[in-house]
Amino acid sequence: MANLKVFIADDHQILIDGIVSFFNELEGFEVIGYANDGINLLRDIAVKTPDIILLDLNMPKLDGISTLKKLKENYPNIKVIILSNYHQSQLIKETKSLGASGYVLKNGSKSDLLAAIETAQSGKLYFPEAEEINLDTQRVFTDEFMKKHQLTKREVEIIRLVCEELSSKEIGDKLFIAEFTVTTHRRNILSKLGLKNTPGLINFAKQNGIA
Repeated sequence: MANLKVFIADDHQILIDGIVSFFNELEGFEVIGYANDGINLLRDIAVKTPDIILLDLNMPKLDGISTLKKLKENYPNIKVIILSNYHQSQLIKETKSLGASGYVLKNGSKSDLLAAIETAQSGKLYFPEAEEINLDTQRVFTDEFMKKHQLTKREVEIIRLVCEELSSKEIGDKLFIAEFTVTTHRRNILSKLGLKNTPGLINFAKQNGIA
């Protein structure tokens, strides 16, 4: 049986590298390429056509929603699974209506990603349950909040996972990044927020409604 051909589109190279490493350890998958923006994605798949595209929503040059529209217009048979930090129900519904086959949150597990791919390949859809969407929506940082505290999306993800009592190694496994990278992020987060330790970070998160 031929390997399932996967293409990854995300503007975070560390995430791409982690996903590629993950698939390299599995049988039946072949990552045939990756791109850091929608323009390069559309250019590359015109040459080598994948079975599955893992698509980030927040990319430069051509955002994920616009890219998804073009993909389904020109390559309706390619399955597209959204990889996103965003939990808003309206956004999830929009990607579903535009033809995406699945939606996986970046702070989810590797098993979530595999389940989405397997479900999509079987011709079915893989999207978060309504209850999960509503719960996560209540805890999402707004862009204004991130700007106020000078936090990146990745740092917000890590704060939330710290509040779930995950170790740096466990967080790294979830986000497809190295434990050392997580440790560095955690140190930078404490510095940005003027906090001394993890209990202080968790308290900050609770005070701001994200834990």
